[in-house]
Amino acid sequence: MEFWDVFLGVLFLVICFLLIVIVLLQKGKGGGLGAAFGGMGSSAFGTKTGDVFTWVTIVLTGLFLLLAVGTGLVFRPSPGTVAPPEFLPRPGPLAEPTSVTISCRTDGTVIRYTLDRQAPDKDSTLYSKPVRIEPPMTLKARAFRGDWTPSAVRTGVYPLADANEPPTTRISQPTTKPAPKPATKPAPKPATKPAPKPATKPAPKPATKPAPKPATKPASKPAAAPNRN
Repeated sequence: MEFWDVFLGVLFLVICFLLIVIVLLQKGKGGGLGAAFGGMGSSAFGTKTGDVFTWVTIVLTGLFLLLAVGTGLVFRPSPGTVAPPEFLPRPGPLAEPTSVTISCRTDGTVIRYTLDRQAPDKDSTLYSKPVRIEPPMTLKARAFRGDWTPSAVRTGVYPLADANEPPTTRISQPTTKPAPKPATKPAPKPATKPAPKPATKPAPKPATKPAPKPATKPASKPAAAPNRN
């Protein structure tokens, strides 16, 4: 943003502020802003202060209108750029004369074209109906709209197709999808039962009979000797 643009904007704001203050200071039927400050207004500056305020108001109003128009012209948004034209059929070899349609995606545009390989301008041929192209031929077009920036020059080259050249055929290759992988489920594990433990019976305890007690016979008493008296 340039210096004068900023200066114009600041001056416009200052004029707006002064105009509001002058209007509020003038004493009317309701008292105005001067009554709010204890009667300050036209009486504080003499009997002709009202006339001075009137002239100041007129001057500020005129400046306000001029600056409003000026800032509106300075700060208005800049126009855009027109989209480049489009050709149908698209540029390419032609075997016979063909009518080419020119269009533009931007609304309200004027399209101009040339067939002599010169860049079109505002004085070139105006597009109003499909252009007849007899190959070989080069078509150039450009779109315009008011104050907008003109579009880029669109160039379409239409050479003569070779009659001996076989038409280009595209061989569509079959789409080979990979074969689905077989679902491999894990092999079931063999049911392994625990081997039966051998029945271990406790070894029979040997029968322990109590040892026979030896027969103890009572000792025989010695025979008493006969009394020899």
